[in-house]
Amino acid sequence: MAKSSTRHLLIFENRTEGHHLHWLRYITEDFLTTGSRITLALDYRPETKERVHSHLLGLTEKVYMISIYNNGGTLRGGNIVNTIAACLEESGAEEVFMNNLDEIASRCLRLAAIGIYPPRITRGRLSGVYFRPRFLTNPVWPPGNILKDIGFRKLTHRKWLNKIYLTDEYLLEKAQHRYAGQTFFFLPDPWDGTFLHDHQEARQKLGIPPDRFVYLCYGIGDRRKGLHLAVQALMESSADSCLYLLCAGSIAPDEETSHRLEELKNRSQAKVIDRYVSDSEQSLCFCASDVVLLPYIRHFGSSGVLSLSAAAGKMVIASDEGLLARRIKQHNLGWVFPSGNTEELKVCMHNASLLKKTDMIQFQQGAYQYAHTCSREAFRKALLSPFGDE
Repeated sequence: MAKSSTRHLLIFENRTEGHHLHWLRYITEDFLTTGSRITLALDYRPETKERVHSHLLGLTEKVYMISIYNNGGTLRGGNIVNTIAACLEESGAEEVFMNNLDEIASRCLRLAAIGIYPPRITRGRLSGVYFRPRFLTNPVWPPGNILKDIGFRKLTHRKWLNKIYLTDEYLLEKAQHRYAGQTFFFLPDPWDGTFLHDHQEARQKLGIPPDRFVYLCYGIGDRRKGLHLAVQALMESSADSCLYLLCAGSIAPDEETSHRLEELKNRSQAKVIDRYVSDSEQSLCFCASDVVLLPYIRHFGSSGVLSLSAAAGKMVIASDEGLLARRIKQHNLGWVFPSGNTEELKVCMHNASLLKKTDMIQFQQGAYQYAHTCSREAFRKALLSPFGDE
């Protein structure tokens, strides 16, 4: 149990889509367990207020909330960095925790490289999660990373940043060695919920035929997520194949992919849930599936879908690049294929449908073991320990 704290913390989150509100809830819940006083600075405009409240159900009465937007719908400070400073001053908080440092990192690093620093009020008081610190992996290529490296060193030397959390466990040691004056910590990409539905019961509730081998593509449909690759691979399979594609999330596919999905639906080889998916529907989708697809293209960093797949005990098929491929190989979570190669993806999908139950169980065991490392409990401990509250 976390020890009591009198800290006043400003938690800053300017987005409401994707994983952002889930992370906001997790981080708020966990800091509240320390007895901290919490002010949330977020997008509290009329069009987003209902979504925010639905995610923070049960927490809104425990925190103070301020909007990062003026009545006219513009950021209070004109840009995110200045808005953070304005919210910090208004709240009187001792420290600000950014759920996504990426929102300000590139701009701040480039400006710091030429001697222009964030507002003075933020100095030494800025902590948060840095999801895609590309310059940490290679500080000299592409050339723009050189400027970011210089800027980061200047911010570090002047003690501008406080606690920096990375979601890449393999990058942590490299970052600590290269920037000895900065504190870095690892924060796992968490999952939440239960995945206890019976396989066939979940399919029945979703309207999926019971005799199909189901692949799940979960999340947004940006081309970098590779949904079009999965759709093309399935299009090239036989029309009487047992392979079936379940797409769930705010997909909004491009026109060509949308047409192909319609054709797959007409062939009874696909189901599409193109909207926000509730937690209960999320559980049904993973329980109804046999394999989860992560055919991401040039993806950098972690993936919450991998954590959910592990929690559900599902094998994954993913692109052979970056952090995801390394985790999948190390923890025996599934297979990888050459990124962007539809033919190889199709082969993997076909071969997975032929796997024996004993082979699937081996991937399931690896998944459950990995899920333990990114549970809510593991996340809470990793988040709070650097604050001395765990």
